[in-house]
Amino acid sequence: SSRARSAGSSDSCARCVVPALLAGMAVRQAAAVKWAQRRAAEARQKDAADDEGVAGSDDSPSPARKGRSRRPRVQSAGSQVAASWDAAAFGMYNPYAAAMFPNPALAGFPGMYPPPYGMLPGPMSPFAMYPGMGAMPGFFPGAGDMSPPMGKVRTTGGGGKKAKKQDMEVSKSKSVPVEGTKTSSRKKGKAKDGTPVAGGSPVGKGQAAETERQVPDVDLDWEEVRPKIVETARGEASCRWLLKQMDAGDAAVIEEICAAVSPEATALASEAHVNVVLQKLLDVGTQEQKKSLVGILQKDLVKNATDTYGCRVVQKMLEVACRDALVQMATELNDHVIVCIESMHGNHVIQKCVERMPPDSVGFIVQAIEEQTCTMASHMYGCRVVQRLLEHCALGRLSKMLDDIVGQAATLAQDPYGNYVVQHVLQFGRKDDKAAIIAIITGDVVTFSKNKCSSNVVDKCFEVSTIGEHAQALEKERAALMQAVLGEPGAETPPLQQMT
Repeated sequence: SSRARSAGSSDSCARCVVPALLAGMAVRQAAAVKWAQRRAAEARQKDAADDEGVAGSDDSPSPARKGRSRRPRVQSAGSQVAASWDAAAFGMYNPYAAAMFPNPALAGFPGMYPPPYGMLPGPMSPFAMYPGMGAMPGFFPGAGDMSPPMGKVRTTGGGGKKAKKQDMEVSKSKSVPVEGTKTSSRKKGKAKDGTPVAGGSPVGKGQAAETERQVPDVDLDWEEVRPKIVETARGEASCRWLLKQMDAGDAAVIEEICAAVSPEATALASEAHVNVVLQKLLDVGTQEQKKSLVGILQKDLVKNATDTYGCRVVQKMLEVACRDALVQMATELNDHVIVCIESMHGNHVIQKCVERMPPDSVGFIVQAIEEQTCTMASHMYGCRVVQRLLEHCALGRLSKMLDDIVGQAATLAQDPYGNYVVQHVLQFGRKDDKAAIIAIITGDVVTFSKNKCSSNVVDKCFEVSTIGEHAQALEKERAALMQAVLGEPGAETPPLQQMT
């Protein structure tokens, strides 16, 4: 019948295919045995070479090996040549048991190795049956030359000096940080109070690289360093050595370092390590040295203010400069305020100007922002400068800016950056400004409450009208806001329910 012919055809295919597969497996197992033997021979040769490299005896150890114990050798799976196959020891069944193959043709297949058909005995790698698979990285420990992501552990060999250095060789990778080091990267985020990060200097690529690797300290001789102070400051370890010398407080050393870096200070301010030396000089130098260095650095102020490293030097200048120097620096920055505000690094300099300069000297910043208040208030970096102005300047000087912000409060409240400016107006602004913003929020409290950004403004409205500086004067506005949230009695869907 057709079913019988079909069954006979399937049986015939099985008789052809299965022996061919088993024959291929036998060839692979033979190659695996040869590969394991070659690996074991290489390990023995390496052990012998390491043992020959060890000079002396246990009674008179060499200086390199004094006080060091010999590491025990661990044989890899490939070096074991005698063991018995015990499937139960591995918590598994024996796939090669006779009961697994009821077909008589398979039981007596010629040329096969006895179970487990030439596979490496003992605790072996799951891939040992395939030659070359042992070199695959990171799958199973102990399988040939497989290297885990964090490094390569040497499991065979003697106790020679070369072998000990290779016992724990860590392979560095960009995706996996080296253990024991601290990494740092610049992140977009918020401060503890919920505002965008606005203080300090951004972390540049150079600074991130400095934190990823730790260069050991060096011990230099001052007499050798003296003729090449600038070159010494360019190295990471040697720069740290110079900083320690300045921290020691030796006036002569500080004077020589200042004299060496001052002629090229404007160019050196933008270098990865030398900028730290300049900052230290502005910290520990005398008043005359600071004044001289500030005067030199003012020559290229705008370029350094927008540089990754130069902005840090400029901020330090603003901290230590006298009033006359601050006024002069304001003059230099007068025509470049917007450029600096929109810079990832320059905005920190403008913020420092607002914090450190006299109130009557920051008019150039206020004037530049008043020309495009809403644009700056909704800018990633501009919103920070507007917040600093609200914190440090007299409100009478910011009248036009405040009027513009209140006029666009509905739009700014829903902006990812502008909502922080509106919150700052609620905290530091005039009473009338606060009342106007609360009234705007009250008019559509459900929409503002359900928005990710403006919901923060709604919270701020409740806060300033309850415990803020003008809380008593804003009692009427607070009552209206509360009524808008609760809704009219008997309403089918009160606003509070719509917010949930």
